[in-house]
Amino acid sequence: MKRLICSAVIMLFALSAVLSANEGTLMFGNIKSLSGIIPQDTKFYKIDNNVAIEGPYYVFTISCDHDQNYQVRGITDLLKACHEIAIIEWYRSTPQGNQVWTGTKDSLKGIGKGAKQVVLHPGDSSAALGRKVAKTGRTIGRFFKGLVKKTPKSSTGEDLSSGAGNFLTSENARIAAYELHLDAYSSNPYVTALLNEIAKKRLVGSLGVSAATFLIPGSSLVQTITTGALTPGAFVDETEKMIRDNDPAELNRELEREFRVSFSQVKGSQLMTLFNQFLQNPNYDPRQKAYITLYFEQLGELNNLENALYTLANAPTVEDAEILESQMQMLSAAHNFGNRFSSFATKNSRIAGRYGRGDIIMILPYDYADDTKLMLQEIQNVPDSKASRNIWLIGDATADFVSMAEKNGITSVKTGILHYKAFQNNTRIIPKIKQK
Repeated sequence: MKRLICSAVIMLFALSAVLSANEGTLMFGNIKSLSGIIPQDTKFYKIDNNVAIEGPYYVFTISCDHDQNYQVRGITDLLKACHEIAIIEWYRSTPQGNQVWTGTKDSLKGIGKGAKQVVLHPGDSSAALGRKVAKTGRTIGRFFKGLVKKTPKSSTGEDLSSGAGNFLTSENARIAAYELHLDAYSSNPYVTALLNEIAKKRLVGSLGVSAATFLIPGSSLVQTITTGALTPGAFVDETEKMIRDNDPAELNRELEREFRVSFSQVKGSQLMTLFNQFLQNPNYDPRQKAYITLYFEQLGELNNLENALYTLANAPTVEDAEILESQMQMLSAAHNFGNRFSSFATKNSRIAGRYGRGDIIMILPYDYADDTKLMLQEIQNVPDSKASRNIWLIGDATADFVSMAEKNGITSVKTGILHYKAFQNNTRIIPKIKQK
């Protein structure tokens, strides 16, 4: 163990040297946490070699035929953006897609280049379109203790349930999203515009064939571009169909019913009250709610479920909701494709897994951990344990972060976890686990 820790520290010092030499930037090829995870240059897109650092995130620039300057913050958003770009570019190359894209371009004329970049690179403006990640701004606090609005807004003031389409086309937009393996609630304006255009043409009967005619789920193309994009198993068809077939309000009712049956609960029980509070939290969009419900079902044998639900229900900001969704996703993957946890462990607005003898695993979706106040707070969020407290990162960490972590009771820091089999595209279906 000591030999492994020493090796990791040497690698972290090397990473620190690379970053400091480039004054807050680094080369894409030097990001070890991404090596072999996603190609830099494909027929659909190209990721610029210069990568900036913004707090605990890398900032990537992607070029493609329909936009020469996508800016994306974070490895997880990079995977999703490249997936979306590849789908759009592929669809545009088909006769039907070319027809649809003509209308899509018209609908995008009113959206300035800056707005597109803000959506894909959150943090620049409190007026960003769609799902906006803001470290500052109004939080919901304990909003569900009597202050539940009829049309609640998230901590950033956005309505995250609107998604693709409007009251005329939203159903057809969700259908198109399902057919093309896209997120109907994506913040990418190109995705929204494309789905809306397909929906409008389908509504008036001018779209002769379905969007999925050329894109067969399970094809080599889909398997390639969805690897790690949205869930550990790419797309879970049953969950995607639920998102497709229900508007946000109806989806909440379906999720409530599914959770109640899966966990053998009655309406009004304490567990169901917490779950419904989670569904009413405006900081989650409908897709996040659907997949978090799935992750709960996949982790259903774990103890301390009530505290986990309470933490999810109380996510105070959009950013906290996104981090919690990622933590649930990674915990489900680690549990089902690695070592099995015995219970959830929670502290503040974070959720972790606990092994049988008490070891804590906190998974954080950060790209670049340094000895900053933000990362110190995340260290302090790791639940207490008499056995060990461990942090797993999607990205990288500096030696200074590791030193700070050790001084604050962290036993080990594991980086680049996407290289581990549990977090790669899994074709095996993860069973839903019934509560005993």
